[in-house]
Order: sequence, then structure tokens, then C-alpha cells
Amino acid sequence: MIQRIQTVFLFFATVSGILIFFFPIANFYADADVFSFYLYSVNNLTPDPFGDVQTAEQIVNPLYPLILSALQFIIIAVTLTTILKFKNRLLQIRLNYLNVFLNVLLIGGIFYLSSLMEQQLDTVASYGLGGVFPLITVTMLFLSNIFIRKDERLVRSADRLR
Repeated sequence: MIQRIQTVFLFFATVSGILIFFFPIANFYADADVFSFYLYSVNNLTPDPFGDVQTAEQIVNPLYPLILSALQFIIIAVTLTTILKFKNRLLQIRLNYLNVFLNVLLIGGIFYLSSLMEQQLDTVASYGLGGVFPLITVTMLFLSNIFIRKDERLVRSADRLR
């Protein structure tokens, strides 16, 4: 049913998946440059009066953040599909496990790209709020799985009594 507690957790997972696009994942403070790493791009926040500031494309391939964005869109789509498959609880559990795996890939990609930028800029990343959202998503997915299993056990016990 759509009003179950696992649907609320899946909704929060979807919201945190959408919010990751609006907050920076990490900031890099190099000697004269400040780079901000969002899920969809890397931005140079340094003012450029003379045209000698490094561009973000010189630091990291612009395709990497787009791959992470595509992965995040897939994660959001799988989460919404999981919400709509409320009648098939076993499929919901499998989709949640797939979603957790995709989130682990996303987290690995984020930290790989961050470490790549740290090496290129010779600085340390200052992680922002955007780096927390995939962890919130994984937590919400695990909590929804717990309640989906609880519902499945309840339905099976009720079927046993008939």
C-alpha cells in the first residue's frame, strides 16, 4: 500500500537523491583557485580579471560528473519505481538492493573524482552537504527494506492462518 512507512522512507530517499544536485559535494581550495564540485559539474569560483585562472576542464574531464549525474538519475528512477511497485514486496526488496548497489557505485565515483581532483590541485577536499545525501539515501533504503520484510512476514503469517 502506498501509505505504508516504507513508502515514506523511499520518498525521503528520493528527496535526498534530488537534493544532491543543489548542494556542493566538495570544495577545493588551491593556491589561487577555488573549485566547487557538484554532481553535475566542477566550477571554478575564482574571479578571473586577467584570464590566467585554470578552468575546470583543465583539472578534470567534464564527462566524469555527467556520468555521476546519469547514475543519480537512474537511482532516482529506481527509487520511484520501487514506490510504485507496492503490491510486489519481493520485487521491492530486490529493487532496494539494486539501488543500494548503485548508491555504493555513486559514492565510490564521488570519492574517486574527489581524490583525482585532490591530486591535480595538490590540495585537500573540504566535503560539503552534498556528500552526505548518498549516505542518507542508503540509510533510508535499508530502513524501507526492514519494513517491507516486516510486511511480507505479516502477510505470510496471515496466509498461513487461512
